[in-house]
Amino acid sequence: MVPKKVSLYIFTSVILLFSSATQILAQEQSNFDVTISPTFVESSSKPGTIVNQTVRLRNNTNTQIQVVPEVKIMGGDEAGELTIKETKEAHLTWLTVKTDPITLRPNEWSTVPFSITIPDSASYGYYWALSFTSNNTSKDQITGTTLNASIVVPVLLTVNKPGAITEGKLLDFKTDSSTYEYPPVEFVTQFQNTGNVHIRPQGNIFIKDFFGRSVATLNVNESQGSILPTLKRSFTTVWNDGFVTYEPKMKDGEQVIGNNGKPEREMKIHFQKLLDLRIGKYTATALLLVSGQDKDYTYEKSISFFVFPWKIVLVLIGIIIFVGIGLFTTSRSVARKVSGIFGRSR
Repeated sequence: MVPKKVSLYIFTSVILLFSSATQILAQEQSNFDVTISPTFVESSSKPGTIVNQTVRLRNNTNTQIQVVPEVKIMGGDEAGELTIKETKEAHLTWLTVKTDPITLRPNEWSTVPFSITIPDSASYGYYWALSFTSNNTSKDQITGTTLNASIVVPVLLTVNKPGAITEGKLLDFKTDSSTYEYPPVEFVTQFQNTGNVHIRPQGNIFIKDFFGRSVATLNVNESQGSILPTLKRSFTTVWNDGFVTYEPKMKDGEQVIGNNGKPEREMKIHFQKLLDLRIGKYTATALLLVSGQDKDYTYEKSISFFVFPWKIVLVLIGIIIFVGIGLFTTSRSVARKVSGIFGRSR
């Protein structure tokens, strides 16, 4: 799995939020730049067994860093995002890791082993957050709050036993509008976990034009975000390809924010895609896959939307009218001259 680099973060609270694998609510700290691999750990085993796993940490700085491992319970919020729960549930002690400070040498990888002891009485799914917090602290100059940098990896366990259900429901598949002048088109795919173990729905969105020709294939949940049991989660996928598109407006390397607090966009013309002018009715089909213990489950839903670049259409109509008037005027002038010549010849 590709390592995920987490650069320069400081926690201002104990609560962390997760997206695909890990998001850290923090501010920059110059002496904490660590890469963790993998970005999440996923295991499955039977009751009464022990699962041994490892994660790797790389110190990307030129100075030595010390981190302290800690195990926490992981759950989900209303949006389906993975979060740390400030509770001490019974299975907290199942995951064990040495809590002694770990020294990360400059520009080197360090391997951290841990194990999960699954009792015979285990149910179906259990979820932890394995965090590594820096020993170095600093203080907020305004509030005086002590700040610690940290990096977290979710640990997801499925217990293989009778009664485990891998099941989901494709609740909604929609665009942020029914009509567009130009791309981008934003697709939102909402999926619910109706089983009792975590799932990771993934798949594609297939877009066809009004002739039935395939124009794009997009990935859904490319970051491999998980959904815990009973929760639902929305995945956003953007299609922004064509002769004319709207792009984020940038200034000095940063996106421009308008007076309304929203990011500004500007029209871009891609002359290399002259034949890819998006216009007319398009149909998008979402096809998702959830892998179970015994088989795979597929889910499908289709929607339609329209792209109508009215400015370009008006310009083309104006050109056609202008050329038409020119041709009509020229033809009348030629006809008069020809008529005059034939009239004199009589």
